[in-house]
Amino acid sequence: MLVVYGDSVYPISIINLDISEKSNTNGTNISTKYYTTQEITYIKTKSFVSTVSVNTTSNRNIENVLSNRSVPSLTDAELKQIKRTWYNSPIVVMKYRLIFFWNEKSGCSFWKSLLQYIQGLKRDDMHNPYVNGLKYLINFEDNDIISMMYNDSWTKAVFVREPRERMLSSYLDKGLNDGFIMVNCKRTVKTFSEFLELAKQCPNAHWESQVRAPKYFYKKMMIGKMADISTFTEKLLTKIGAWNETVKIWLHSKDSEKKSRSHAQNAGDKLLQYYNNTKLQDVIFEMFEDDYNVFNFERKYFDFNKNGDKAVNTVIS
Repeated sequence: MLVVYGDSVYPISIINLDISEKSNTNGTNISTKYYTTQEITYIKTKSFVSTVSVNTTSNRNIENVLSNRSVPSLTDAELKQIKRTWYNSPIVVMKYRLIFFWNEKSGCSFWKSLLQYIQGLKRDDMHNPYVNGLKYLINFEDNDIISMMYNDSWTKAVFVREPRERMLSSYLDKGLNDGFIMVNCKRTVKTFSEFLELAKQCPNAHWESQVRAPKYFYKKMMIGKMADISTFTEKLLTKIGAWNETVKIWLHSKDSEKKSRSHAQNAGDKLLQYYNNTKLQDVIFEMFEDDYNVFNFERKYFDFNKNGDKAVNTVIS
């Protein structure tokens, strides 16, 4: 459930209990008894921490808490989920107040290169956080991260790829790389089916879910998909104020095209070869249920005509 107060939205969870209001303000414990039927939790700020019980016929206590106009907090688990690791944390573009949630095997080379370009960064090793010049969310203090995530003046965006296409790309690039698989998963695979089973047992950012923040954040986040990368790029850069003729020229340059395709494995062209039945598609529908739900991907079986052209058929409930 979300509580809306002014122009802010506060995530809360509700459980049926009769308990009193307890709060801590500047180190002073306060307890006020109310007869209630619901408890609202998860309103926590730097200066005000409160567990509030409210009567279903009155919003008085909600108003009292939200009148502080403080930013809600995030649990340690949620902060860890958002920050991730030093190697794959969301990219922060301070100049344009952008937090970009990128994903491995979802055009990440293109996006890192583009975000370097609009900031005037000329670094070749775009994938190495130590030298690529990009700023990452994990480098910020937790309190700053919380403020940025809840502040609407910061644009939050994510770019994702249809899970079947992404997993095939991961297999062709990483699964068939025996050295990579041995180092990360301690054994190799011979088939795409074996790779999918290994992916369930061996966590790795190249084949983990693209849902990398609490789900309620995605309701207000710009979501781009591989199928409309050009349209989304212009839309995003226009929103943050970075779209101009120079960027347009760069996007159509050979240098940009080379970087954006540096890890492409022609997965789209090989869908027919690897998804010629519904069994493996069902496996991925189940593995990436969150991706399909959060990013509104259609769970339809691929259907190929005699020429090998991809279409979709049969909606999966």
